[in-house]
Amino acid sequence: MIPRFPGDRPRDLGRPLELLRLAAADEHDGERLDRVLSMLLHWRSRTSVHRLIRDGFVELDGRRARPASRIRRGETIVVRVPPDAQPDDMFPDDFDVPILHEDRHFIALDKPAGMAVHPAGRITHGTLIHALHKRYRRPDDPAHDVVPRLLHRIDRETSGVIAVGLDERFHLEVRKQFEERSVQKAYLAVVHGRPDPPEGRVEYGIGPDRGSPIRLKLEARRDGSGLPACTRYRVVRGNDHFSLVELHPETGRTHQLRVHMEALGCPLVGDKIYGVPPEVFLENLDGELSTESRAMLILDRQALHAHRLAFVHPFTGREVVLEAPLPVELERLVTAGRTS
Repeated sequence: MIPRFPGDRPRDLGRPLELLRLAAADEHDGERLDRVLSMLLHWRSRTSVHRLIRDGFVELDGRRARPASRIRRGETIVVRVPPDAQPDDMFPDDFDVPILHEDRHFIALDKPAGMAVHPAGRITHGTLIHALHKRYRRPDDPAHDVVPRLLHRIDRETSGVIAVGLDERFHLEVRKQFEERSVQKAYLAVVHGRPDPPEGRVEYGIGPDRGSPIRLKLEARRDGSGLPACTRYRVVRGNDHFSLVELHPETGRTHQLRVHMEALGCPLVGDKIYGVPPEVFLENLDGELSTESRAMLILDRQALHAHRLAFVHPFTGREVVLEAPLPVELERLVTAGRTS
């Protein structure tokens, strides 16, 4: 995510990035300008960033900069971004994400698997929040300019309900409910095998998996160590290969549902970290999954779906219940079993 300049309104992600202002932070002090911009404009190569500076598109505290200019904390970097330096395919032509609910306070959508909800890391464009900015932002008409604000997040590979505030006060009030863990969440997952017993609670703590070469992999801790975590689960139906399981997280730890299902011996179908050799994750990171790895995964996505979300509307006091139907590729697994 490109940081916002202090005092600026949120940038309209539905429009091309024509002008960018950045305040040099502590970690930029003494760094070369081209190196810092390469990190912030990470859809561009360092060579192309070097060219932007050389061609006069970049100013440092009001003066023309050089690629080797050293940044000082608190300086202002201004970048004029020409059309040929925009991210490719940044703005989709149509808003084709299924809408579950829309009014002046919020919009709820059934996010497809594969779509990131916001820019992060290597993902700089084509996200759900980009599409929503294109739908709602009107910076040239302040009376009708709406800034969509995410109420929560789900992983890129997870499908299902995502709610976004369209009113600042609504966003603040509902965010409090998320922080206080009074929002009810239910997920549906397709897992290998069948949990035994078919209904129960998993209360293993969660901590880093020190034995894995994958740094972001976590593990269930049966000895009481790690961060406390609790998941309620119930088998809905299944067949000889897979089970459809309803999951209710009572805490919100990273990878919690995936870690707890693996701890029961029933990892999620399509999970590239849990229940498979580390080579699968590394192959996927390189974008080159082997035929063997694809066969092991069954699906190209992790079989996790945000099925239901319920919270209290802060203005009416009534419960809002949002549901997204199970995607067909997950339904097919628990109806017909493994497919070739």
